[in-house]
Amino acid sequence: MKDDIISENKMAQNKNRIGNHIVDSSGANDAQKYLNRMKGVRKVKKESFGSQKVDINDYILSPEGWEGLMFFLYFVSIPYLIGALFLFIFIAQGSVINFFVLDISAFFIVWAIGYEVIASLILITIFFSYLNYVRESMTSKIH
Repeated sequence: MKDDIISENKMAQNKNRIGNHIVDSSGANDAQKYLNRMKGVRKVKKESFGSQKVDINDYILSPEGWEGLMFFLYFVSIPYLIGALFLFIFIAQGSVINFFVLDISAFFIVWAIGYEVIASLILITIFFSYLNYVRESMTSKIH
């Protein structure tokens, strides 16, 4: 009985905790060495394409404090200009005479055409950015 109590005390002294696990002293040293070695080896997982942060100020010029007004002006003027350019190149076939025959005074129609052209270009850009992201992640896994 006394021997059982002594052996339990020795076992309690020889056990250490690593994380939530209890191991004996010889296993604890090996496990601690392994954990220390693996800290430097662990790879940092790259964030997914959809979780990357995008700051609109990187793409649109606006003076500080005037962002709201500038975004509104961009939202109104850029699609209208792109729509007028689209009508000039593709509908009037680059002819100034044919362009002035068009009813360009329909602001909303010209704006909507430009908006759709810009939206298409943005979607194409996002698609190519995704393909570039996939290509870079595949090459980083190889090397």
